[in-house]
Amino acid sequence: MFITPEAFRSLFASALFLFGLLFISAGFWKLMAFGLTGHARTLAAQSARIGQQKALSDDLTRLMEAAIQLNKSVQTLITTSAGVGFLLITIGGVMLASSYAVVFVI
Repeated sequence: MFITPEAFRSLFASALFLFGLLFISAGFWKLMAFGLTGHARTLAAQSARIGQQKALSDDLTRLMEAAIQLNKSVQTLITTSAGVGFLLITIGGVMLASSYAVVFVI
């Protein structure tokens, strides 16, 4: 036998622990929206440009509809990002708990 059950248990628990930490850090990264700031800045710049170009020439209702749709898109983008971050943190917590269970309970 290449590996003893005790060595396999500690190797498995270490891998679970490291992956759990990785998932939790990725979830916090996603919740802090570090990857989202570029998209949000681009959308804000586009909405400002649309407001400047179309305010004088177009109908006000179309401009307001475009601004409302843009606001909904940004809100959906942020909500989705927060949901993914929360899911990553939850999976990481389950992995950390499993690591503890492998070492001390089983």
